[in-house]
Amino acid sequence: MKRIRYILFLSASALSFNALAQHHQEQDSLKHVEIEEVVVTSRVGVNKQLEKELRASKQANIDQLLDRIAGVQMIRRGAYAWEPTIRSLNAAQINLSIDGMAIFGACTDRMDPISSYIEPSNLQQINVNLEPSFNNYGAGIAGGVNFKLATPELSQHPKLSGMLGTGFETNAEAIQTLASLQYSTDRYGILINGIFRKAHEYRAANMQVIPHSQFQKWNGSLAFKYKINDRNQLTAQYLADYGQNIGYPALTMDVAYANANIASISHVYSMKSTGTDLRSKVYFNHIDHAMDDTKRPAESVAMHMDMPGVSWTGGFYSETSFQKGKHYLQARASGYVNRLTANMTMYPTQGSPMFMYTIPDAQRNNVSLDISDKFAFSEHWGLDLLGTYSFSHSKLYSEEGEAQLSGMKNGNLDRSNHLANISLMGHYQPSAHWHWMAKLGYATRSASLQEYYGFYLFNRLDNYDYLGNMDLKTEKALQASLGMSYQYAWMRFEATAYNYFFRDYIAGAINSDFQVMTIGATGVKQYANLPSANIVGAEFALRLKPFKYLEWISTIAYTEGIDNSNNSLPLISPFTNNNNLLLNYKGWTGQVELAYYAAQNKVSPEVYGDTHTPSATLLNAGLRKTFKLKQHRLISNIRVENIFDRYYYRHQDIMKIARPGRNFVAQISLSF
Repeated sequence: MKRIRYILFLSASALSFNALAQHHQEQDSLKHVEIEEVVVTSRVGVNKQLEKELRASKQANIDQLLDRIAGVQMIRRGAYAWEPTIRSLNAAQINLSIDGMAIFGACTDRMDPISSYIEPSNLQQINVNLEPSFNNYGAGIAGGVNFKLATPELSQHPKLSGMLGTGFETNAEAIQTLASLQYSTDRYGILINGIFRKAHEYRAANMQVIPHSQFQKWNGSLAFKYKINDRNQLTAQYLADYGQNIGYPALTMDVAYANANIASISHVYSMKSTGTDLRSKVYFNHIDHAMDDTKRPAESVAMHMDMPGVSWTGGFYSETSFQKGKHYLQARASGYVNRLTANMTMYPTQGSPMFMYTIPDAQRNNVSLDISDKFAFSEHWGLDLLGTYSFSHSKLYSEEGEAQLSGMKNGNLDRSNHLANISLMGHYQPSAHWHWMAKLGYATRSASLQEYYGFYLFNRLDNYDYLGNMDLKTEKALQASLGMSYQYAWMRFEATAYNYFFRDYIAGAINSDFQVMTIGATGVKQYANLPSANIVGAEFALRLKPFKYLEWISTIAYTEGIDNSNNSLPLISPFTNNNNLLLNYKGWTGQVELAYYAAQNKVSPEVYGDTHTPSATLLNAGLRKTFKLKQHRLISNIRVENIFDRYYYRHQDIMKIARPGRNFVAQISLSF
């Protein structure tokens, strides 16, 4: 088995120390997390000797795994379904996709990011892109994350393999059980896997129980690959994720169920004459979500209500790539239709139930064309050019939805957006040790369906009800970044500075013409375009490996954001420093991690609801061992999180709900 190592690097660009021509042929501004049978690999370069790795078991928690990836921070509302952000940009500013498929959560309170519907057990790779890129699968201002599902491998001889695993955590008495089975021949392969998780309410420091933090879920997937001939191959995939009784201590309601069904059929046509492939996919997904307050104490529920939401998306994409001289070209055509509806039924103690739409049957049609060209001028100089054009049309598809919003806006409620993203990245590699990068880009995004058509969406962060605005302009951003790296046999250093300058930034503005709908809300805000906003930051990473069995990795990140009135933007991650000491010896892997999160004092509570967050320092440790048993592998893993039982929360934790105190984790898996 490969050695288990955690290597966290924070460069925004993909920096390689191969020949620059190879860099331009295969490398982009990406961070890849490859999930094999028992490892997670974060690879920046294409040279395996220079790969960056974040290794973890398929029993890992998907939220904690994402939180360890450089450039990604997580908005936390409880123990379940953390929301990914990239450099503190979130929601419609980033693209989240599964195997390139557009998927949109059904919850108006963003309780169900699409990362909550997958598990490491059915993943092959996570691609994290910190800036607009060909790998975003659509226009976006701040990059994106694509979760690539595992597919069966074909084998020259019939082969049966699989894995069984289980785990337990003392905090919340959390359990997990997973299994996978794969059968392969030279013509076809079948892969089946599933996992069950259940956790009770967790405890913060000093055994303080955090109410409404329980959850349970099961997740399963089925993949079938068939090789028609040497040129054509088909893959059919189905993923189901069903969560029940999910508590959200930072919110006013919990979730009765959150269910996802995701299906696709892919075709790969191999063009032997050019050595390239044409990869195409058609897909459909359905998300069903229901908020629930029936398990909350009666005295804390001012009025019982039901809040279901449904989102379904159907789409396609077709992409290819090929080498022509010194150019490495990539192209993709894609499109999708998304329908999103959500409603609320209120049950007053006296009188009849009251019904209204919170997302009144909204639909978005989108088509995109992405083109990328990586050009190597010489051994030392290179240039990457990326262009994306998207057309987005938004509307209400039912008479009931139009009738509800007709009082807010007269005339046509449809909205169309032409979106164009373009970026230019230059590379200079004076030697095998040094690499320099400079990037300039222009990106746009349309308002989301919630920002266009939302009707009294309650925001727990600032305690306001939010209304959509059908007159919103396209949000625009001018981006610039500068990066460098230095590589030596036993040392690597990376540094990146970046800036996002926004025009027509979309945020909530107080609207006194409307009365609150949510009992206890401070007031009503309506989405509006701010003249400008700015986010600036820097990232550093240092890796030292003086001996083959010993490594030390230190990473630093800092971000700052302000609007046109010099108010600090909300949920901006403060200065963070993470240090890992790893020891690998005779199949044993030990890790000690020291993490520091600085205080966040740059907040604007009156404008955005953000409040001060104190600093926190955490110490974690773990030990892992692989035992070889003839044709099998037994992997055991134990670790202690928050060793000193610190009471803490991070700035992107909604309502400052404390995170878990000391936690002992034990996991074991058997591969055959």
